[in-house]
Amino acid sequence: MKKNWKIALQVLSLFCALFIFNACGDEELVDPGGNELTAQKRIDHTLNVDGKNREFIVFQPAGIQVSSPVPVVFMLHGTSGDGEKFYNISGWKEKAAKEKFYAVFPSSLAYCIIEDGVKSTTTKWNHFDLDSIACPGQKLYDDVKFFREMLKFLQTKYPIDPKRVYVSGFSNGGQFTFRLAVEASDVIAAVAPFGAIFTEQNKKPLSLIPIYHGFGNMDDRFFPLNNGQPLPMGAPLMNLGGMKLSTGTICNTFGLTYANTLKETANSAFWTFNTPTKGNTNVYYVHEFKDMTHEYPNGDNYPIAATELLWPFFSKYSK
Repeated sequence: MKKNWKIALQVLSLFCALFIFNACGDEELVDPGGNELTAQKRIDHTLNVDGKNREFIVFQPAGIQVSSPVPVVFMLHGTSGDGEKFYNISGWKEKAAKEKFYAVFPSSLAYCIIEDGVKSTTTKWNHFDLDSIACPGQKLYDDVKFFREMLKFLQTKYPIDPKRVYVSGFSNGGQFTFRLAVEASDVIAAVAPFGAIFTEQNKKPLSLIPIYHGFGNMDDRFFPLNNGQPLPMGAPLMNLGGMKLSTGTICNTFGLTYANTLKETANSAFWTFNTPTKGNTNVYYVHEFKDMTHEYPNGDNYPIAATELLWPFFSKYSK
């Protein structure tokens, strides 16, 4: 009888030990050196900017030392979307969990807009041209100010490295990413707009930062550059007047010549513009994806995930 009790106690002890080990393995709060560590969690924030409540989601990975600053990636949604949508589908929270950085998913405001003669109310970032499609009589809020205030707030709450702040955006969020590359590049180390075209505004960037520009040749937002047709893949793309104007404008704005190199694979074309005009060291990458439509690639909607390309790009740069 005693022997059976001993066996039972040994089994119970082993079970408890395994339970404690697994629990600690999921969300350990202190490392072997005694440093306090973060637990993985989602945190929703509301910040009042110019009298308007602005919302954003923070993804905090497990295992960050609270005394050691880490990078942060902002993911900006497209028209009609919000932070919740891209928290779920972009892949950035999963990448942040693996690589140990913060990922932030802000939401834009909703406006009455008129596009292609159709009036609707939908979310839009205040990119360079929002005033040209907004219904009259609305106040258009300053999203650059929102971004700056959000970043300041985050730096008071989380161990974020101010030298490693990165932004990616899709569609209208990509357009706003381009605006941030001009008007907030003093606090951003690198940007990656997807599914968006840059429009010239004759503004000088606060800093010449690296840009990774991605889109699909089947993205209908780009069809006007090719008389309403899908974009050609590879070298012929840069012969299109509209594409050459857009990429040339980016090069001119960010202190690069139009000299470039092209690498092609069966499913993509990749241009590098990295010849400076002012002694700068930034770069502009253009990545065209074969058969990709108007989407932010996440590995499910397209065979390549943007995060797998962009994190290695982002992590090379700091202010």
